Amino acid sequence: MKYLFFDIECANCYNNCAKIFSLGYVITDENFNILHDKEDVLINPRDRFDWYVAKKMMAYPRSIFSAKPPFPDFYEFFKTLFEDPETIVIGYAVTNDVHFLQDDCKRYGLTPFTYRFYDVQQIYARQPENNTAKNLEDSLLSWCGIEAENLHRSDEDAYNTMLILKAIAAYHGTDLPGILAMYPECGGETHEFTMDYGWKKPEGEAGAKKKRHRGGKKHGKKKEEQTSAEPDTANMMERGSHNAELFVRYLDTVKPKKTRKPPLLSGHTVTVSLGYQRYHFNEMLYLVQMIVNAGGRYTLSTRDADTLYTYDCGEEGDSRLAVAEEMQAAGEEIEIYPIKILFDMLETGEVKLSRKPKMDLSYLEDEKEEEGEQILPEEISSEDREDGTVDAYLDQSDDSLPI
Repeated sequence: MKYLFFDIECANCYNNCAKIFSLGYVITDENFNILHDKEDVLINPRDRFDWYVAKKMMAYPRSIFSAKPPFPDFYEFFKTLFEDPETIVIGYAVTNDVHFLQDDCKRYGLTPFTYRFYDVQQIYARQPENNTAKNLEDSLLSWCGIEAENLHRSDEDAYNTMLILKAIAAYHGTDLPGILAMYPECGGETHEFTMDYGWKKPEGEAGAKKKRHRGGKKHGKKKEEQTSAEPDTANMMERGSHNAELFVRYLDTVKPKKTRKPPLLSGHTVTVSLGYQRYHFNEMLYLVQMIVNAGGRYTLSTRDADTLYTYDCGEEGDSRLAVAEEMQAAGEEIEIYPIKILFDMLETGEVKLSRKPKMDLSYLEDEKEEEGEQILPEEISSEDREDGTVDAYLDQSDDSLPI
């Protein structure tokens, strides 16, 4: 067998679609001997580079990419690499890269690749030692004592992923197939636009249908169409609603719970598109808890976040994405990724969250009755209240409220 270690960098992920500008890889045998030296395939993304990517995540000058071929020109080459029956694919936080490949295939009307993959990030998280690194660079330092160079250069990241897995295999006294066999739950496979992997149950069409009709059995086509078209009002957070008040209070009280998962969001303040937050009250409660468990913080204000996870908001448009892009244009640092990246990081998903039981918030009701005062978002400071600028937070064009 051959083992393909790979990594991808994208120009942006706007509109929930990644645009790849580099795919780096290295191929080894079962003893980590290199069969094909590391190589970085540079690609014209045919889209603009996100400001943060251009400033923080590029190993090459942007000017060279306009002369490079686009993704379709490399399609057959990549297909041969990934679909070789004698090859197993390996990456770090690999589901992100799997999604990126699917996105570019979809963008150009190409059939996605079918292959078996393993995630080194999930493997290191299950180790008895050095298992708390939150990114590839920290993991490389923990396991190999090496400080990463040429950060975000795809071939270097692919090679470093190989070094981390090699060190873990040596720790267990085994070879490459041996270490993969120890952690079958860290493997998966992709076929067309679906993924099936051990650390997250697949979410097929049946699950989506269950979510759409979870109110019970429907009788008659007309009633079924009405149910699927109308949102669940009990699960919404409209401006000034009771759910919105509870959500703000929940954000002030939520505490991290002990978990064996690595703190992948440590130090990050994140938010999600209003199109998801507004219509998924119960799901948001669980999602915020997961974010806090992973070391992060959830905010109601895009301008307070360093990462926005976007969701398809339909005709309503994504006001938070507009604010984030405005921030980037002004030189402020905020990353933009599709919400599926957040779901994968937290080992959950849209359908899985929709099946969560209703969270008990009775303790928040009791606190509200005792205090008997209006609930305001934590982003509204005492200075804002005093100088009258609190009115700006009530403007419907502003995104700092939970709805």
